[in-house]
Amino acid sequence: MVTGRVLPPKEWTRIAHLEPYASGGLPDPDHWRIVVAEDAGRVVGCCALFDTVHWDCWSVDPAYRGNPVVFKDLIEGGVQVMQEHGIDLVHTTVPDGQPAVEAMLERFGFARAPGTLYYYDRRT
Repeated sequence: MVTGRVLPPKEWTRIAHLEPYASGGLPDPDHWRIVVAEDAGRVVGCCALFDTVHWDCWSVDPAYRGNPVVFKDLIEGGVQVMQEHGIDLVHTTVPDGQPAVEAMLERFGFARAPGTLYYYDRRT
């Protein structure tokens, strides 16, 4: 019978052969929770929930949109916050149909993530 549970950090070596852990190492248990599905004690599936930083709520006065100096100041300030707090990776969302925003982000070092963003709202 398959059962699911949160895998305690002391057992994480059981999934160390799976990606992304095999190539990237086991994560920090202060910020990650790993859920497994087991059949007779054998891990047959796993997923993880972890802390991430979403860099968002971009707002620029319409008269200053497209001004790279404004965007540069926002990026540099955000990167400074990342450095001060030991944050190495962030993500942001660009609504569909805003190629100018996508281009600006890419000019300042953001990369398009692979895949499609999905969300789950447990309140609904």
